[in-house]
Amino acid sequence: MLDPALFSRQLTWADALGFVNQQVVVYVSAASGVAEIPLDVQSVTESPSAPGTHQFAIWFKGPLNAPIEQGTYQLRHSSLGDFAVFMTPTAKKTEGFFYEACFSHVV
Repeated sequence: MLDPALFSRQLTWADALGFVNQQVVVYVSAASGVAEIPLDVQSVTESPSAPGTHQFAIWFKGPLNAPIEQGTYQLRHSSLGDFAVFMTPTAKKTEGFFYEACFSHVV
């Protein structure tokens, strides 16, 4: 179960830009407790936004031996700390599984 304090932490566009070409860790439930799965941040993209909002997505690549289901997970970056992030699998390729996390903030 995620620590409720993680939900009060908002991942900003500036935070997301700091993830590019870096690795993060996602924590998932496993038979042995909690597994740490490394994810490579592939890119961060802005989306067209409605007035008063800012939308962006973070694209991740994970290992083939550890697929992650759609859901909300604790994500940790070495210098930015922990966040609650809703991720969706988008593709399975020979080099790994790919995921997307979308964000929409009122500005």
